[in-house]
Amino acid sequence: MNAIAATAGLSLATVYKSFSGKAEIWDALHRTRMDALLEVVNETDTGEPGLERLLTGLRRVFLFLAEQTAYLDMNLRAGGGWASSTEGAHGIQRTVWSSGLEVIAAGMQAAADRGELAGLDPRIAAGMAISALQVWLSEWVASGRVDDPEVLVDDMTRRLRLMLTTADAGATT
Repeated sequence: MNAIAATAGLSLATVYKSFSGKAEIWDALHRTRMDALLEVVNETDTGEPGLERLLTGLRRVFLFLAEQTAYLDMNLRAGGGWASSTEGAHGIQRTVWSSGLEVIAAGMQAAADRGELAGLDPRIAAGMAISALQVWLSEWVASGRVDDPEVLVDDMTRRLRLMLTTADAGATT
């Protein structure tokens, strides 16, 4: 709560007077951050097809969360796996995580329809991608954020591409 108050430039007492409780603050924060994230992802959508489009979006999610340090820390501390904890999430967080999984699963389905996935169910592939985001970001935070996020996200997307695609599915970087 202190980080939220500091980010807003308000005293902790003012934050608590403005909301009925932590759950309402959490919901408002998630709503604001997710609106900003969707705007960033939509701005960077190049319209490229299939898996490359999805990896570009995941890259942008990674970089957005890396820039939002306090928000990232709160999500990592919330516990659970991002790909599987929608039932344990509360309020808008549950909606956000569930919607995110559905969007990524739809992207994986588009990649599968193009023959780009290595026989994976699109929902499993989506879970793998979301889990990769959580693991890479979690390790980055645990290491003291010393590595360049651009280098890490390049490695993450390269490895996701290798893990998800068939041998003849195309481009590697």
